[in-house]
Amino acid sequence: MSEPAFDRLLGKLVERRVDFVLIGGLALGSWGVVRATKDVDIVPDPEPENLRRLADVAVELGGHVQLKDAVLSSPFSIAAILLEGERILIETRLGPLDVVRGLEGVPDYRDLASSAVEATLLNIEVMVCSRDDLRAMKAAAGRTRDLADLEDLDAAEGEVT
Repeated sequence: MSEPAFDRLLGKLVERRVDFVLIGGLALGSWGVVRATKDVDIVPDPEPENLRRLADVAVELGGHVQLKDAVLSSPFSIAAILLEGERILIETRLGPLDVVRGLEGVPDYRDLASSAVEATLLNIEVMVCSRDDLRAMKAAAGRTRDLADLEDLDAAEGEVT
């Protein structure tokens, strides 16, 4: 894989009308916290047609999902695993896409979307989880990086960028 191109990855999701809320490191950036991230974390709308669009984008970008005993790389197989409602890491040529569903401490799409804000990130208009939801997810995860993120989030000022 070449260098991550998160702007192009987000742009393709938006262009193909995949409904999602951005969480994780890139969402932190929207709230004024500057730090490196290795992937794009999203919570997608769980509607089957939306997940099919997400799978189509993934495959178009050379995406695959590595399971213990298989590699999924077709739109059908990726859509099927997305429908199961688990957290799935899709490796694409533009960078990893972490599709987060069914993870303890992460609200479902509808709850996140109800308080999400529209933001311009990497020159792409996306829905970003609220500061409160981001804080709650970081606190629930409780890893060292997440606790540092909470401190940085508290220190950051202002509105979503």
